[in-house]
Amino acid sequence: MGSAEQRRELAEFIRSRRERRKPEDAGLPVVGQRRTPGLRREEVATLAGLSITWYTWLEQGREINVSRQVLGSLVPALGLDTAERDHLYRLAGEVPPAGPAAGPPAPSGIPRPYELLLAHLDPNPSFVVNRRFDVLAWNAGCELVLGDLAALPPERRNILWLTFTSPEARAVSLDWEEEAAQTLGLFRAQVGEHILDPDVVDLLRGLERASADFGRLWRRKDLSPYVPKPRTITHPLLGTATFEYAKMHIANDDKTVVSYLAPPGSDLDRRLREAVAARGRD
Repeated sequence: MGSAEQRRELAEFIRSRRERRKPEDAGLPVVGQRRTPGLRREEVATLAGLSITWYTWLEQGREINVSRQVLGSLVPALGLDTAERDHLYRLAGEVPPAGPAAGPPAPSGIPRPYELLLAHLDPNPSFVVNRRFDVLAWNAGCELVLGDLAALPPERRNILWLTFTSPEARAVSLDWEEEAAQTLGLFRAQVGEHILDPDVVDLLRGLERASADFGRLWRRKDLSPYVPKPRTITHPLLGTATFEYAKMHIANDDKTVVSYLAPPGSDLDRRLREAVAARGRD
């Protein structure tokens, strides 16, 4: 990516924006005395859905590939306005996106309107993922199906990690083998040319160490297209439940809203609302 001078300028600009960004502005708790001005490197990496190793290399000005998707994820993580966003893209040798920046980032690092969308979709299980399938934001209905995501470390809030290492996630699948293979095929198709990006490689290596089933299915190298067909789960509170399955890509970003929708006024809609309300009272 460009000359050594250009990489150094990009690294210094990113570091300056990180040191300027207040943790509370990014929705992060402030606990005790912080030695680092602004955000820590690992905090920016988490907000942007990147590995800490790869992000550190970026701030060190190493000769690594910086994709448009990565640049897009850094914009809300660093709280960049439109002028700063355009400068970031140009330093990386990319043409800036058309239109203004997405606006003030939400605590999850996704645009604020999509946080509101998740709230309005509740209790329909809904969440936002990035290209690595990290779950960045979710609603109460999602926790009913995927469990207590807030209790997990950020690096484990990932659809692939949940699919292959969570007994709860396996238990709700009617045909776990088929659904796991479909999820992996969809991931491989969507990650595309970024399959060799350091943050993606880190994810895949961790999964290979954690799950023999992952390694077995990943070696098949299957690809699956997105098909908007109903999804059926079996759940201790909902019983057998069939949802409509919808995905919406966030404009000018690599993130996607995923939602399991119950028909309004249906028996499933009623059971879902009652189950989410009961869980909230626990």
